[in-house]
Amino acid sequence: MRNIFLGSAAAFLAATTGAQAADMMMDVKAPREPVYRCDITGFIELPGTDICFKVGGFARLVVVGAEDQWFGDEFYRPDSIVPDGHTLTDRIQMYGQGRVNFDARTSTEYGTVRAFVEMQASDNDARTGGSFDLRHAFVQFGNWTFGKTWSTFLHLDSSASTTDPYVIIGDNFMRRNQIRYTASFGNGFSLSVALEDQDYTAPTAYGAAGLVGFPRGVNPGAWNQVGLLFPANVVNDRNDMPDIVANLRVDGDWGNAQLSGAITNNEFREVSLGGAAPAPYPGTQTDSEIGWAALFGLVLNVPSVGEGDYFAFKAIYTDGAHQYFQDSFAGAQGGTGVINAIWGACNVLTPATGGCIVDTVTTWSLLASYTHNWTPTFASTLGGGYGNVSADDVITNFFVPTTLASDSSNDFWQVYLDFAWTPVPRTTFNVDLVYGNADYGLPQTGGCIGPVGICGPAADNSDGAFSAAFQVTRSF
Repeated sequence: MRNIFLGSAAAFLAATTGAQAADMMMDVKAPREPVYRCDITGFIELPGTDICFKVGGFARLVVVGAEDQWFGDEFYRPDSIVPDGHTLTDRIQMYGQGRVNFDARTSTEYGTVRAFVEMQASDNDARTGGSFDLRHAFVQFGNWTFGKTWSTFLHLDSSASTTDPYVIIGDNFMRRNQIRYTASFGNGFSLSVALEDQDYTAPTAYGAAGLVGFPRGVNPGAWNQVGLLFPANVVNDRNDMPDIVANLRVDGDWGNAQLSGAITNNEFREVSLGGAAPAPYPGTQTDSEIGWAALFGLVLNVPSVGEGDYFAFKAIYTDGAHQYFQDSFAGAQGGTGVINAIWGACNVLTPATGGCIVDTVTTWSLLASYTHNWTPTFASTLGGGYGNVSADDVITNFFVPTTLASDSSNDFWQVYLDFAWTPVPRTTFNVDLVYGNADYGLPQTGGCIGPVGICGPAADNSDGAFSAAFQVTRSF
């Protein structure tokens, strides 16, 4: 009897345990909602939604070095070349970089509705460091775009193919907040019109010298050639006018081309040295000036030479709209930011009438390159850029009467050779060789040139330098 009872209990326990195990297996293998691929390559459908979603980005290492007179800190532009300069920073630098983006799209009766966010961090000298910064954050609703992304002015297809540390003169990479509408007309033609954030880089003014800059005995400019003697400063005044930007583009099997234009409103005022308003003079000391910029970009495919080969060209002209030129004048004058106007002494007879802006900063540039694919995995790009930045009445010239001033004309040029090897998809090794030259024109005898302030008639005003970089990028 005892054996029968124990056997029955064991059978009951086994049956119960087996049933529970079966239930558990059924839970694990319970039907789940499948994940579907979207019609867009690389996107998947989020379960339970109508959203097609994609995560992308890259991880990167950059190693860059330059000659002694090229003052770069992981960022090398020709206006950072100091004639006969001696940098105190490391001439060979390494940094890591990571980027991640999220792209979510839905097809609706209004067209595609899209949200896109991209963040990036770079760091070179900490175990854990590098700020996670916003690059893009925008919503697309049919033909409309709302948010922060590439400026409508840009033609990225004709930009230089280089590693991360270099911005070749004649290029631009503005990303800013905007409201944009794009219309397509067929045959590859499209038109985009946008209102863009007017406060991008907070454009400022540069103090004039000579007759237009010294009637009060000092130079009131934000950046100036007199040191700390001035009792006033120039700041951005209230500006309620966003930039108006547009481009006309055509795409075809032959390549693409684009015409872009932009209008910006410059508003400045004088304040006291301590930053309080108004300036310690009669009147208002405010002034404004409309600036404008134009761009032409072109890409021509050259399949007769090699599959995937292309020629790229870009030309930019600005007048009082230096932010569309990837600013170089401020660095040449020992300052930072974008300089759009030349600020004089205002109208000293009737100061309330303004008359403070005596001229605008003008720029022009040319950028060209050719990319050849030697094999399906190896390509090279040879290119160069040339740019000029000019401003009137900003240099005190001691070789003429002290009431006069000289104009500033700064020329910059670069040539580069980039090699790109992609042994497997989404992994690229780049090597760049770059030469840059800065020519600050007239001897700036009353002031300084370069970011470290080389002053006086004995200082060289032209010099060049070599730089090289190695970069490894794995994208996903």
